[in-house]
Amino acid sequence: MGQEGFLNKSMSLSTAQARLIRSGVSASLIEVRSGREHNPLTYRSRYAVQVFNLRGIDVCKLGSGGKEIGFRTGITVRSGLEQEQSPLMNRLAKMAVRSLYTLGLASGEAIISTYGERQYVVERVTPLSKLRNPKLVKLYSQQQANLYHVLEQEDKKGIQLMMGMDPEFLLVDSSTMEVVPASQFLERVGEVGCDAVHMGGVTSFPVAELRPEPSLQPRGLLVELMHAIASAKQLIRDRSLIWMAGGMPVPGLPLGGHLHFSGIVLTYSLVQVLDNYLALPVMLLEDHTSLNRRPRYGYLGDFRRQPHGGFEYRTLPSFLVSPLVAKGVVFLAHLIVRHYKELDLRPLNQERIHRAYYEGNRRVIRDCVEPLFRDMMSLSGYSEYAKYIDPLLDHISSGTIWDESRDIRPLWNIPVL
Repeated sequence: MGQEGFLNKSMSLSTAQARLIRSGVSASLIEVRSGREHNPLTYRSRYAVQVFNLRGIDVCKLGSGGKEIGFRTGITVRSGLEQEQSPLMNRLAKMAVRSLYTLGLASGEAIISTYGERQYVVERVTPLSKLRNPKLVKLYSQQQANLYHVLEQEDKKGIQLMMGMDPEFLLVDSSTMEVVPASQFLERVGEVGCDAVHMGGVTSFPVAELRPEPSLQPRGLLVELMHAIASAKQLIRDRSLIWMAGGMPVPGLPLGGHLHFSGIVLTYSLVQVLDNYLALPVMLLEDHTSLNRRPRYGYLGDFRRQPHGGFEYRTLPSFLVSPLVAKGVVFLAHLIVRHYKELDLRPLNQERIHRAYYEGNRRVIRDCVEPLFRDMMSLSGYSEYAKYIDPLLDHISSGTIWDESRDIRPLWNIPVL
């Protein structure tokens, strides 16, 4: 798909709005287009946010009638400048990037209104091809030239892909089935740590997280994962506790299987490939409880830039459900990221597939994954990874669904009582 995406071709405003809302983005595209805009007394401010290749590159405050009345930042909102940008600018940029990505657009403008404390509504999305402001056209041309140069350098030097992860799990009392906070055994930092959850103004640390050392090879990363699991076994000494993984084995506590990548340029197309070739097939394995993560967590295109220059792909649930799934996910992710420019199928661009992902409709998704599998198997590096990936794809094709209520310790050779 080109820069224009499909918003301006076949997607109606009502479909675009439904797609945004389904993905967890507040939107009022129809009301604004029909002239039924929000009462100006109820919103605080309106902003025009420019997005290029998953970055907010410019933010401008608008007055009534859409006129520019305030500042224009004129700088890219990125990880290295986050401390210099106001929290508002970063939140606006993140929402604009998410909105355009959801509508199949690599670049363009999002008009966002703010309401109260951290309440934002997307009122309009305009593809780059329809922007006419000469200053903006020049800004985008500069960004395109910069990206072209960076990608050209990457092609010359080759990809030195470094991969890491931080999958999560829960500790559950086997007699009461209540969650035991991971902070009772783990520190907040380290190879094995605990992660924060904010609910009702209270911060707790119920989630355990494995943070193996990154590696240039998927085999090396799995060795580091086994080392982290061994460390967790030593630190969590209460053998009566059940270890649970997946998407949401316990109501209200979503778990993620975040993958980290560096040594490769983050692009709109790369995230699309991760969504279509990784998240979509993995969805077929998920327990029905995983559906409860979305759309707040596990939404398509969920990524986070890292200070070291890489990025974190955050859409997947915790793949610690079994070694078979974990190995398959790691090798498959490594393969498709290295070869993402060769993978051009985008079933998630179809409205019924996109809707099926968020609704957990396996029947619809199952019909579209076999072409994805054939695409991946045709890659030059597939044969080297096949013994790790084939079992995962066979699991998916057979209709296997993981059980999030299961204790994962026996699968990972961790002693139980």
